[in-house]
Amino acid sequence: MSALTKLAILFPCCFILVAFVKLLYDYLWRPLRLQHMMSSQGIKGPPYTFIHGNNKEAAQMTMEALSKPMALRHDIFPRVQPHVYSCVNRYGRNYLAWDGNRPELVITEPELVNEVLKHSVTTFPKRKPTFFLTGLFGNGLVTALGEKWVKQRKLANYAFHGES
Repeated sequence: MSALTKLAILFPCCFILVAFVKLLYDYLWRPLRLQHMMSSQGIKGPPYTFIHGNNKEAAQMTMEALSKPMALRHDIFPRVQPHVYSCVNRYGRNYLAWDGNRPELVITEPELVNEVLKHSVTTFPKRKPTFFLTGLFGNGLVTALGEKWVKQRKLANYAFHGES
């Protein structure tokens, strides 16, 4: 075999190997390491499953909850978000969930939510709005980012006061 043929075989093999290692790192090593670090700090949650995270369980619980008839009462949280309801009951008010390979720290304690929303604006930025959200809410305060949000928030600030 000539050197050029060996190189033509070796290059794609190296590329495939690097892609496989990156896939394992992004979808297996990093989530499992992060889950271990969070559990050592006392934040538990449903275990990470390869590639899809907790999405299958959440979808299954939602379909199951929506298939049953609902009694006439004001407590709709177990029906609307049954996966969050069951995780809060099982793991506590703060837990770690997985959206694919992306971790989500779910906080349901009002004081902690207030602290995060007031003092961690740059740490937890809004997600970029999806096409569906943009179509539903337009380009308003809910989906705006950066300077546009600041301008719209100043205009809407008067509506949040009791005198209005």
